[in-house]
Amino acid sequence: MTNKKNYKNVLVLAFIAVSSFTTALAQTSGTTNLHVVISPLLSITVQQTDVTLSFATLADYQTNGATTTMTGHLSITSILPYTVSLKANTATLTGGTSGNTDVVNASAVTVTAPASTNNNNLPGKNLQTIASLSTTAQPLIGGTYALAALADVNYSIPQAKVATEILGKKADTYTAVLTYSITNP
Repeated sequence: MTNKKNYKNVLVLAFIAVSSFTTALAQTSGTTNLHVVISPLLSITVQQTDVTLSFATLADYQTNGATTTMTGHLSITSILPYTVSLKANTATLTGGTSGNTDVVNASAVTVTAPASTNNNNLPGKNLQTIASLSTTAQPLIGGTYALAALADVNYSIPQAKVATEILGKKADTYTAVLTYSITNP
């Protein structure tokens, strides 16, 4: 009996020892590495590729000039602070009719990022006016970030420039290519 009792005691002690050893080796916490990958996003899309300024009425020539508002004209994406700039690819707008040698100076065109609903929703907005378009890129819109944000743009030839840039020119459609660019300063 004593052997049976000792045998039971040894088994109980062995069970307690194994249980304690197993508990001592059990892992109660662990670690992992979390990686957040931030990829650069920087793009601009011109939504409407044609802008027309029409001089059609007496008021356009005498008092109003010509203005066209392009709502949602640009789609801007940048995860960093950005600047959208604009330039004319040539210094003049040329007539489309063969033999027309008249030109309209690109500097006659004013481009504005107005305080519109779309533009006011741009985070950290910095809205500018380009008083005279040129072949040098000039800032038009800036902000802290934008995720496919739409921006509005006004194009105009103010009445003050009509006498020097429009009057005396042949009736025609004068055209130049403009280029928008976006950068992270």
